[in-house]
Amino acid sequence: MRWFALLFLLCSTAAVAAPESPPRGTSRKKPKAPPREASPESSPRPAPTKPAEEKETKPAEEKELRYSLALAGGAFYGGGFNRGPQGSVQLTLTPPGWGRFSIDVELGWRLARFQANVPGAGVGVSAMHSLPLLAVGRMNLVKMKYLGVDVRVGVGPLLVLHHLSSNFSESSVRSALGWELLAGAQLRFPLGAIEPFLDGRVGLGEAYIPFVTGRSTGVQGLLGVRYHLP
Repeated sequence: MRWFALLFLLCSTAAVAAPESPPRGTSRKKPKAPPREASPESSPRPAPTKPAEEKETKPAEEKELRYSLALAGGAFYGGGFNRGPQGSVQLTLTPPGWGRFSIDVELGWRLARFQANVPGAGVGVSAMHSLPLLAVGRMNLVKMKYLGVDVRVGVGPLLVLHHLSSNFSESSVRSALGWELLAGAQLRFPLGAIEPFLDGRVGLGEAYIPFVTGRSTGVQGLLGVRYHLP
């Protein structure tokens, strides 16, 4: 009887310690792995885009009217005593879409002065002021970072004022309206908004004043500076 009780105790202990097995036809489900987050390295990189300012720069320049103002001074020589100082104010306009072409509106001033001794009378002084107002076409031939070459051709009215004075008679002022034609070139040195330049040209024109043979046109040279207005 004791052996039977001991055998029963051993069997019940083994049954309790044995692991429970799943029933037939069923299988343990494996836990699902959490979804991986996309790393910045594996995600496709967006295509680089240009800043909005760079995209709008070129169209804005093409659609806007550009203009600049220039001041220049120099001298001219038309033969004989027809020589003297000169000055010029130039307004340059570049309409949209004109590319290398521009229009200049130029107002000039030239002075030819002559002094002579009149035997038995005194000294006479003849001064002739010329004021041309020209419409000039400009075409850019060479366009580099620090160098530019433009050719210019223009035409317009020419106002001449002749002043005659002496110490033996009253002074007098006479005027005449004529025309002037010019052709020349400008050598420019762009330095941002400020642009120094050399201007060489040949002028041809006429404004008739009786008994005055002076001529204010001829070979002209100027040194100036241009400012590109914002």
